[in-house]
Order: sequence, then C-alpha cells, then structure tokens
Amino acid sequence: MRVFIVSLLLVQGVFGSLAKFDKNLAFRSPFGNEPQFGHDTVALSRRNIQPSRRDVVAASKFKDEEYPGFFGSDFSNGDPLDTSIILWTRAVPLPSKSGQLPDQSAPVCVSFKISTNSDVSGKPIDSGEAFTSYDIDFTVKVEATGLKADTKYFYQFADCTNPSKVSPIGRTRTLSSSNTPADKVNGGKPLTFAVFSCSQFQAGWFNAYGFATHNTTADVFVHLGDYIYESVGDGAPIGRQTLGRELATIADYRQRLNQYRTDLDLQAAHQHAPWITVWKFAGVRAYHEWMPIRQVDAQDQLRIWRNFQIGKLLDLTMLDTRQYDRDVTDVNYNRVVASLADVPGRSLMGPKQEKWFLDTLSESKSRGAIWRIVGQQIVFSQLEEFGFIDYDAWEGYRANRNRILDHLYENHISNTAILSGDSHANWASDLAPIQTFRRCQRYYHVQSDTGRGAIGVEFAGTGVTSTTAPFSTETFDQATNTSAVFVRDNIDLQWSEGFFRGFFTLEVSPKTLHATYYSMRNVTFRNLDGFAVASFIVNAGENRLSRPVAGGKVLSGALKSQVVH
Repeated sequence: MRVFIVSLLLVQGVFGSLAKFDKNLAFRSPFGNEPQFGHDTVALSRRNIQPSRRDVVAASKFKDEEYPGFFGSDFSNGDPLDTSIILWTRAVPLPSKSGQLPDQSAPVCVSFKISTNSDVSGKPIDSGEAFTSYDIDFTVKVEATGLKADTKYFYQFADCTNPSKVSPIGRTRTLSSSNTPADKVNGGKPLTFAVFSCSQFQAGWFNAYGFATHNTTADVFVHLGDYIYESVGDGAPIGRQTLGRELATIADYRQRLNQYRTDLDLQAAHQHAPWITVWKFAGVRAYHEWMPIRQVDAQDQLRIWRNFQIGKLLDLTMLDTRQYDRDVTDVNYNRVVASLADVPGRSLMGPKQEKWFLDTLSESKSRGAIWRIVGQQIVFSQLEEFGFIDYDAWEGYRANRNRILDHLYENHISNTAILSGDSHANWASDLAPIQTFRRCQRYYHVQSDTGRGAIGVEFAGTGVTSTTAPFSTETFDQATNTSAVFVRDNIDLQWSEGFFRGFFTLEVSPKTLHATYYSMRNVTFRNLDGFAVASFIVNAGENRLSRPVAGGKVLSGALKSQVVH
C-alpha cells in the first residue's frame, strides 16, 4: 500500500507539475507546428518531481532553505488582441541567506494576475501559475485570456511560494475587436503607436524609450528590428560597453538580451504599454524566450509576419523583409546584386509571404478598414545618397516593390502607410512606382510637387541610438545640407533628417494619420531631453502627405519645398 501511495503521489505530482510547465509558453517551440524544437515538459516534470520522494520515504536528515526568485523590474507584455495579451517576466533564483546556490535543476514557480484595478486588488480577471527553469533562461511567458476588448489592464507577477514577493505593477491594454466601428476604437480617441528601430547598446543610452514612455500618450509600442545587435563595440566612454563576444550561441544571445534589459528606460517602456515586434533571423530561440511575441505558424519555419485587425479603423500588418525566403542580397562584398535589382521575378519577401501580404491588403479593404499600416524593417521608397544605392533595401528588389504598388493601384486600395526602420535616419515620402518618374511609361501620373496620384506614404525612422554616414560625422549645418541634397535627388522623398537619434509616433483617427518625429538632443548619458522635430498629416483618401508638407517647417533636416532644384 505504501508503494502504491508513493506512486500515486508521484503521478499526481507529475501532472500538476506538467500543467505549470505547459503554462509557460517559453518552453514551447518557437514554431507552432514543429514541437520537436520545444522542450520536453513531461521529462522536465519528472525531473522536478523526484525530490518529492524525500517527503514520503525515509531519508537522512536534511535542511531546506528558501531560494528567493528575482523579479526586479524586468517584465513586459505584447502582441495584444481583443481578448488576450502575452505577459512576460524573468525569475532567476538567487542564493539563499547562507550563500548557498540553488539547485539549477529545480524549477521556479511564478504566479501572475491581471486586473482593471491599478493596484491589481480584488478578484483578478485572469490569474495562474507557471514553472520556469534554467532550460529557458528562467523566462516566463504566459497568455492572459478572458479580457475585454479595448480595455486598459494592470498586471503583476509573484513568487508562488511567497506571495509577498512581487514584481512592480505593469500596464497593458487590449485592442478593439475587428468589427468595432472606426469612430469607436480606443473609446473614440485617436490610437497612437510609438515606432522604434535600431537600438545599439554601445552606441548610446536608450533615451528614446524613456521619452516615449513619459512624454507621449502612445498606446502601443512597435519595434521594426535591430532590438539588439550581435556586434561588440567600445561603449566604455559612455558607460555602455557590451558584455561577451560577437553573438554566436544561444548563451551569447541570452547574455546580450539580459544586458539590454538592464537599461532603465527600456524596462520602463516594456512596463508601460504592449509591444509589437519583429526580429532578425539570428537568435530566434533566445528571442522567443525573451520577447512577448506570439508563436506563428511553424510550418513556415521562421514566419513572423502577422496581421492585427484593430476595429474598422486599421489593419496593422507586420512583415519580415529581412530573412523570410529572400533572394540573394547585398552583403557588402556581393556587388552582383546591383545587376539583379530589376529582374522581374526577384523577391524580397518570398512568394508565400508576398501573396499573403497582397491578400491581407485586399481583405483589409473588403472588411471596411479605413487605414492599412504596414510595419517592416527596411526603406521602401527609392533612396539614392550621393549616387549610392542600398541594394539591401527595397531598391534592390524593384519588381517586388512595384508588384505591391500595382496591387494597390489596380485594386483601388487607399490609405496605406508603410513604416520603415534600418536606415538610422528619418525620411518621409509619397509612394509611387519609380518608373513613373524615370520613364513615364506607366499609367500612374504623380505630381511631385503636390503628391497627387500617389498611392500611399512612407514614414521611416532613425535609430534609437544607431548612427549612419555621412550624418554621423557632420555638424548640424552640414547634416542639413546633406538632407537638402537627398530630397533634391529623390523625387518622392519629401523630408530627410539624420543628425539626431529618436523615434516617431503615428496617431491614427478615422480622418487622418498624424506622424510626429521626436529627436533626442544627447544619447551619451541618460536623460529625457527631447523635442518634436517634424510633424506630418495624411488625410484619409488623399494617399499623400498633406501640403504644405510638415506645415512648411521642420526643426532639423530639409523639406523638398525648401530646396532650390
């Protein structure tokens, strides 16, 4: 009988333990339909339950000590839907009071709760417990469900074994359901996105994140790529030297993500609002562990492209224009790409993603959404800099770009705005096929001074800290002159700026898009000294930047309207 009881207890323990392992999404494969890339939670449960034998069989004397879990301020949330949100934290067991290190094979139990009350008091809307372990770098990723659409929430993590040990309280929100009337989304107020890219730790302090958190009313934070950098560099003069080496192993990526998340402004931004992100290929396993991103269809291998239907106000479509099924690109030594830029079948997105994207644009129009906002990593419009063309961007895939623009024109799909990162500079452009200007053979007639005939706009943002030549070595006046040359030489480019680091916000209402670019005065130390450098309006149905562009005035860079041709 004793053996039976012991066995029964062990079985019950395994299944109870298994549920807490399975609750943590970080144990799963990054690829939804490829479970073999996940962790064997059954085996982990059995590994965990073995110590319980000492509770039911005779054993030598021993003394248990509590191993406190560390929550700190490192937690976040992301990929919001209308009824659920991904919550994330990390809970590293610390040494005991006697200095004894914890058993690394033992899991850490973390509880969570989410509430509409700012102090998370009362009965939570959702709650639960999950195990984490060293196998996934002690990360915890859970999905809070049963939430109401278009609602603000507050959430908190705690130690299962000691509920008094809690994390700070985080803020998040759900999005409107897809059938919500446009004028009812976000309670009838404009929905605002804060848009970031290119945050290199050793290049500067992440002041843009802090400014967006404390000095804007952004509802959702969008990151377009280069959340971390694989490279090392000498950030010692500003106190930002990277740890470790050039990233290669999962341990390297975990260390780098850990270091990035020591930045107080990045922590604050993750606690302040939900994030929607895209990645690069490298470090997918670590990215899956550390970021509040949902799993995507794994049969498509590294697919991260996905769409958010936010009422009838907009579709936010996130693309992978870096890795997914991309034809050969410019890797600095492969200059043959220049000769391939106009090859008709050349693809930056791969045929499967391209078809999905075009279908998504059409479906967005069919369902009555007013705006189509497209988040992706690289500059979409033509951009020639003193004769240099970046064939790693869309300019190296011109036929692919024109297929997208043709689809918009031929299907009369209006109100499209493409958001871009990667270039480490600010740009604002009207969108039209380049051949319209160079050969005048296409049937789209665009007036460069008014923008009439364009089919959309592009807003491209500078890096949070990353710089680019020639702006990185120029004075303010020199950078302004460089921007003047760029807007003169690129017919669809309406504004160029590259002197400052920062981000931009995009405020979406049924009648307008309002993009505001923010610049940080100094990223060599932590501060919130920023200012609005330029502001742009797009009126629904016009498919172009409203004239005069930026109201005819910017505080940095150059407008096309100010440049003598």
